[in-house]
Amino acid sequence: MSNRVPEFWENSLDRIKAMMDNVKKGKVRVLTTSAGGRDIYLVEYGIKQDMKRKANYSSACAYGDLSVYANKTGDIKPVVILVAGTHGGEVEGITAVLNLIQVLETGKDLRGKEWKYISQIMDNYRILLIPCFNPDGRARVPFNAVSEVSKEEVTYYKHGTWKDGTLISYRDSFKIHPVLDDVGFLGAYYNDDGVNLNIDNLFVPMASENRSLMEMIDQEAPDFVALLHTGCHRHGKLLSQAYLPQFIDEKIHRFDKRLEERFIKAGFNYYSLEEHESYQVDKKPYPPEEFQTTAAIHHMCGAISIIYESHEAFDYKDHEYSLDNILDCHFILFEEIFKFIPEDGPRVYK
Repeated sequence: MSNRVPEFWENSLDRIKAMMDNVKKGKVRVLTTSAGGRDIYLVEYGIKQDMKRKANYSSACAYGDLSVYANKTGDIKPVVILVAGTHGGEVEGITAVLNLIQVLETGKDLRGKEWKYISQIMDNYRILLIPCFNPDGRARVPFNAVSEVSKEEVTYYKHGTWKDGTLISYRDSFKIHPVLDDVGFLGAYYNDDGVNLNIDNLFVPMASENRSLMEMIDQEAPDFVALLHTGCHRHGKLLSQAYLPQFIDEKIHRFDKRLEERFIKAGFNYYSLEEHESYQVDKKPYPPEEFQTTAAIHHMCGAISIIYESHEAFDYKDHEYSLDNILDCHFILFEEIFKFIPEDGPRVYK
């Protein structure tokens, strides 16, 4: 365990395993193993539900009645899935999910802070949590917060180096995929096969991790899926997504507005989709947008599917982007997800 961050922020693979061993109210299982043979844990709260499935989501869309994929009437509870650590060096989401597990188990996070709303409504939902989707990448990262290393080391551990030793930039990390045979040091963006799980070929998966995730999502028919990433220059933002139908895009924009209002009310700054998209008015129509995991998730099950990006958390007690503040922002996100689903209107479209 690091001596430079408080215990509530420790997010190593050893800490994840220790948290899994202490889950009592939920159920822990191994979703699959990574390319490097590491366990990818799934924590379940609430029982698996029979939605009387007769068809897959795509065929249900063709039929014109989504209830033949998932009949969500009656006593069926909304399903929420949170996935952290798709990129192994983005530890903020891992920390947030571990703290959420603690809240679901005890009513308090790992700081001892109560989150009464989540504790009170948890029995009304089926909640599925993946603390670290890319344990291969996390295993290559020696820090629990970016303040433990230099800026150059952050890039080194997150993105790696080419064979000549030069650092791989964020943009260049997409140039070769899978990247394994072209690197000197394999960064935490990738699994041990050199696959970036967020930019995997989701139509013919290169990665068994994504295949297992999609199979689980297909069977669970979730209402809301959030992938937790890092990379915002403010406290938080949602990434604009391509290849989503208009009705889902409108839902995401409504959710984004609510999240912005909550952040501002709590004293945190937020980078809204409206502001972000206003800077893309001159964007060229070619090359096309990448097809990310979030779009694949929606087209697999019909869920609202988002990427939330937090700021990188610094280990400064009174800093604007302190560990405490970044964790609190994640809990605002979680609360708003749970509030948004029942307020969003009908869950069965005909």
